[in-house]
Amino acid sequence: MNTPRLTDFRRIVVKIGSSLLVDSDAGRLNEKWLASLAADIAALHADKRDLLVVSSGAIALGRAHRSHGREERPCTICSELKV
Repeated sequence: MNTPRLTDFRRIVVKIGSSLLVDSDAGRLNEKWLASLAADIAALHADKRDLLVVSSGAIALGRAHRSHGREERPCTICSELKV
């Protein structure tokens, strides 16, 4: 049995977790990785692929954006969601 390849599909869902979006050591957006992902997505789109990008990292990204490297106050919703 052949393993399916990405080129076998027209519609592709890309799920991005918070650990990929945010550089936890620096406490900010992982810009280099995100730029690489954007280039990959653009190439797939140019190849007439339908793409859906979903992320579980919205809260982590918001926390990193809000803190700007300073000590952060606890976030109520973040505590409730255990992030």
